Amino acid sequence: MTTGDQHSSQHSDQQPGLSRERMLDAIEAQAGLVRFALEGADADADDAGGVDLATAVPSCPGWTIHDLVAHVGTANWWGGANVRAGNPEERARGMGDVHKSAPSADEGSIPLARWYGDLAVVAIETYTDADPDAPAWTFAGPGRADFWLRRQLHETAIHRWDLENALRGPASTTPLMDDVALDGLDEFCTAIRPLVAMLKPAPPVTIRVRAGECEWVIPGAEGSGEVEISGPAETLTLLLWGRVGADEPGLEITGDREGLDAALEAGLST
Repeated sequence: MTTGDQHSSQHSDQQPGLSRERMLDAIEAQAGLVRFALEGADADADDAGGVDLATAVPSCPGWTIHDLVAHVGTANWWGGANVRAGNPEERARGMGDVHKSAPSADEGSIPLARWYGDLAVVAIETYTDADPDAPAWTFAGPGRADFWLRRQLHETAIHRWDLENALRGPASTTPLMDDVALDGLDEFCTAIRPLVAMLKPAPPVTIRVRAGECEWVIPGAEGSGEVEISGPAETLTLLLWGRVGADEPGLEITGDREGLDAALEAGLST
């Protein structure tokens, strides 16, 4: 069985894919983990509760925790706004105002956690109430409302990892459930990467990505070599999004490692 498009493909007897109900449960869980982390439920929380919003986020160079949460809160809002607008021809406006509405870092992480949580609740309620087939603008043009539920699920999961990693290190991040991780990998390879391929040169190597029985192909430049990476779906997703390196435990690599390193250095995402 083959699915995908001219930029990436999947060959598998096992189809990734989450039901709408599963995605709703998963995004609620991921958003809850973001708020939980901000509220300081760890040994590094200060005496007043919460965490230091000036902490750098290693996986998002130049960002602090405040920057990260302001971004993901705004992104969560925007996904819901595009669904509520119901206009497949034009993206929803207002992101700048929402971003500016985030409590300042000086106010501490508890107000920021509440701000984020309120935005996430509204977005999740929007996805719950919306017809998944309703028209909506998407990054690829006119599409369906359920695009945004899936996109914001995986956006939130990646940035939740960024947040936990910044606070406690990679060994203390919350593992994704296997089905959610596999769908995140599928979304990157079949939805995100084709969009990136329209904006950036093809990587210097064709990359075969394998998680269990599922396989995807990220085409390289004409005449390029080939490399295969296999491993757990979550680790592979973090690799493709530039969160971990190719030496991450659990990954197996065969083929053109030099080409892979060059592709990762250039970035496979935006």
